[in-house]
Amino acid sequence: MGDFKGHAMPGSCLVLMGVWWAFWAMRRYFLCRRAGTKFVSTASYNFGWSCGRIGVIPVESLMKISLSAFGMFAEITLNLPHLAMGIVQHATMYFFFMTSGIVDLCLHYGVPLPPGTDYASLALALTVEGLLFVNHLHGRSELDVQLHMLLAYVVFSTVLVLLLEIKFNKSALLSLARAYLTILQGTWFWAVGVILYGHGKPNTAWTGDKPMEVMQATIYFTWHAAVILILMFAATLIMSRIYRGEGLPYRNGSDLSMTRLGNGNGKAGDSYQPLTKEYHDEDSDIEFEQPVEKSLHSAS
Repeated sequence: MGDFKGHAMPGSCLVLMGVWWAFWAMRRYFLCRRAGTKFVSTASYNFGWSCGRIGVIPVESLMKISLSAFGMFAEITLNLPHLAMGIVQHATMYFFFMTSGIVDLCLHYGVPLPPGTDYASLALALTVEGLLFVNHLHGRSELDVQLHMLLAYVVFSTVLVLLLEIKFNKSALLSLARAYLTILQGTWFWAVGVILYGHGKPNTAWTGDKPMEVMQATIYFTWHAAVILILMFAATLIMSRIYRGEGLPYRNGSDLSMTRLGNGNGKAGDSYQPLTKEYHDEDSDIEFEQPVEKSLHSAS
């Protein structure tokens, strides 16, 4: 991974994962707002084509497994027969993300793992990534250390957001924060590769021995954060218009007095059924996973 391509590969995977999470979290949130049900986050987002429904194809799990396996295989095989310790560290990082994908796949197909195992495995993968980067800097230049420490800050922030998401799983903001930080990780991976190794040419890399370069790199990091925030905000505005429907206002799914679509097609003239306390306190705390018959009976 000690070159530009070695940083671009994991960076691209993280950007792809972050964009995937951002799109599906936004989509689920706006569909739930339109239906008047509460948003509920999940560790992975597969093809779900209606509010709160997880699809039958575990696309994200398969992407995690395949991309991580490819990254681990490439790191090892392209550096044989002499594997540097840094290469072993990067292969280890890929292994833990592949494990997270395997856990997601097991849960998708009904393996009776404890609730939250998917979140825990993803948090573990990110924690390992952060620890590897923190202990990846011995003997490096001040610029190199600063670049990787900024990346480690983002990684540990993502772990914190992920753990909060387990507790507050009805917060769309936390789901979007996880996606935002993951995209920031990916773009900064690319930036680290460009700064340290240039655009494929050594003479375009930074020298690494100028104190001003550390300050410059930090400024670039904040610009990355700002640009991603602006792009996500713009995407949110666009998706809010797409999923609003034909002249329908959003129903506030975070209010205490919850309502539910009568027939679920989201068009004008639908009847809305109130969610009573009896209905709300069923075994599942996810409104759209509870039986419609129970809701109608309670409302009557």
